Amino acid sequence: MADPAEAKEITRQYLAQGESDLKEGKAAFVSVDLVHGRIRAYASVEYADITPVLVGTGWHMRWPIPPVDNDRANGLIDAIADHAENLFRMISVRDEPDPCGVILYAGAGTCIDEIQRRCAEEWKTYYEAPR
Repeated sequence: MADPAEAKEITRQYLAQGESDLKEGKAAFVSVDLVHGRIRAYASVEYADITPVLVGTGWHMRWPIPPVDNDRANGLIDAIADHAENLFRMISVRDEPDPCGVILYAGAGTCIDEIQRRCAEEWKTYYEAPR
């Protein structure tokens, strides 16, 4: 497991340019993997209506986003990457003894709020855009 305190930067997993991967699932999300230090956008069918265990333990955090094209999703990843990196530095992973999870330190809530605000702005732009 990556030690968040030693990580210099979170890995950004971009979608293929010019495509529409997020329109293929039932729901789309942006996710921050707090264990391995990754941020990505993805579409899901299986976990659209229920929360995966990794989110439930706090090892991953995810926010719903509209089914935008890949270029826009990659822009969103860039827009929230600094907040995700700060969040990644403000946690410690508890993998034993039980209960497993993530401990959030002072300042982590601000990072989470900023990511949520940016995802909410994406929804607002999506619904206000002419079709």
